[in-house]
Amino acid sequence: MSLPGISPTAALPFDVNNTIGALLIGGLLATALWGITCAQMFVFFQYKGDDSLRTKLLVIFLWCLDTFNTALNFHFLYYYLVSNYVNPLAIASPVWSLVLHVTITTVTDCLIRLLFARRVYRLSHGNIIVTAAIVAITMVDLTCGLIITIKGFKITFFTQLGDLSTLFYLNFAAGFSGDLCVAVALCFYLYKSRTGFQRTDNMISVLIGYTINTGLLTTINALLSLVFYIAMPTNYDFIASYLLLPELYLNSYIATLNAREYLRDKTDGVVSIHLSHLSPSSRGYNTGVDSQPSAVQKRSNELAISVETVVNSKTDEYVEYEKKRRPKTQSSV
Repeated sequence: MSLPGISPTAALPFDVNNTIGALLIGGLLATALWGITCAQMFVFFQYKGDDSLRTKLLVIFLWCLDTFNTALNFHFLYYYLVSNYVNPLAIASPVWSLVLHVTITTVTDCLIRLLFARRVYRLSHGNIIVTAAIVAITMVDLTCGLIITIKGFKITFFTQLGDLSTLFYLNFAAGFSGDLCVAVALCFYLYKSRTGFQRTDNMISVLIGYTINTGLLTTINALLSLVFYIAMPTNYDFIASYLLLPELYLNSYIATLNAREYLRDKTDGVVSIHLSHLSPSSRGYNTGVDSQPSAVQKRSNELAISVETVVNSKTDEYVEYEKKRRPKTQSSV
């Protein structure tokens, strides 16, 4: 029982709001984002697209990593809030699940950034310099994350994280700059892909909007983690922000995959035909109405431009009149 007028946390040598409280908020938000990821996964596998087995297995693998990350969140929250409820000073020491979280987050982020780098390479028609820059930044991020994990298992208190400050700076800076490079490169090359056709340009504008929205979230989150660590290195606010990174990355990637189906639905009704495949009857003269051939366009992972072909058919009245005057010939048996 606490004494009247005295806060039960007043005797603690730390502020529970920016330590235990920050971890709790970060863990709850990360769990909510994991739920959104599961919904995105359901939508992805609901559509009967023509994604390769490799793509589907990769998405499943990334979801498994994200689920394991969420399990780690549950563990360290239970450890600090339940197992050590009567020992609040345990918050001063990092538990193994929180340290391992760095590796899983780094691997997830780097894999997804490399997938976006592959898109940049394709959109840029093989621009090696831009792609190599993104890959190099990603490798720096991965290396720093692995080293932080290895050294993190050797520290006893969070106050010793100051010895790893250089690695944290590089890790957060690499994540921020890598996300920014990917977003800018994708927007730039998508904009250069504009053709002047309204339907195609509208699709590209939608893709640019998706890229900005998804890339902006991860970029801002990485920047916030860096700012929090620089401004408040002894608080756990930067850890709370860092917990959201893998969730935002995976959500952004699966959202772009699901966006393809939305764009395909918008292109339904667009006709793509070859004039050489038209039957003789469809080329002949009919009544004086406009006819538009119907064909099924195969869906693909890439966006394609389909040309609508409209045949304007007109009837020669004089020819029709002469046909009616001709006597019908009787066939003999």
